Amino acid sequence: MAAAPIAREGGTSHDVPAGLKLPSATEQAPIWSKPLTEGSPAPAFWLLGAHGGAGVSTLARTWAPAADAQRGWPAADRYPHVVIVARTHRAGLGAAHVLLRQAAGGLTGAATLLGLVTIADADGILPATLRRQRDLVEELAPQAWRIPYLEIYRRLSVDQMPRWSPRDQPPDRKRFSRTDPDTVHPDLAEVGAAIFHAARTATTNR
Repeated sequence: MAAAPIAREGGTSHDVPAGLKLPSATEQAPIWSKPLTEGSPAPAFWLLGAHGGAGVSTLARTWAPAADAQRGWPAADRYPHVVIVARTHRAGLGAAHVLLRQAAGGLTGAATLLGLVTIADADGILPATLRRQRDLVEELAPQAWRIPYLEIYRRLSVDQMPRWSPRDQPPDRKRFSRTDPDTVHPDLAEVGAAIFHAARTATTNR
């Protein structure tokens, strides 16, 4: 089913933080007026890519409770809990900042923001300027999770990627092999578990 954006209206009743610069209408991600999925079980949380190539397809395949929000806010879905996903290059962090400002301004319909996931765009230490930018961007997020550069995922198609479920046992880092294509990387499992917990808490508090 093709998602349709809600027509925007001027202004918002949301309390906008002082000094926050709201993104323009053209910068904002659309708010979907129809559910993105009617299947069961419904996704526990949604992954909103801040830009193309953010890594949403990989994470949606890896985390069983997650689904791709198709670059918009799933306001009409049963559990409209959203995690923004971005790479750690300058363009990716800048795009994430736009979506975080949109959420802070209350321009997401009934969708709620759980936090931000950043994925390292290259191996090695992030340059100082990008570390500072990431830190500033993360300050707008309710929670922030970081995923390192994982070499093995360059060699796997989406269908080959192992899946993590909340029912799985916590990962054993001592036994994990970085070249094992059948085991979810512990970093991905731990971040997935943390986001699932945040989504369950958000659902309970609705």
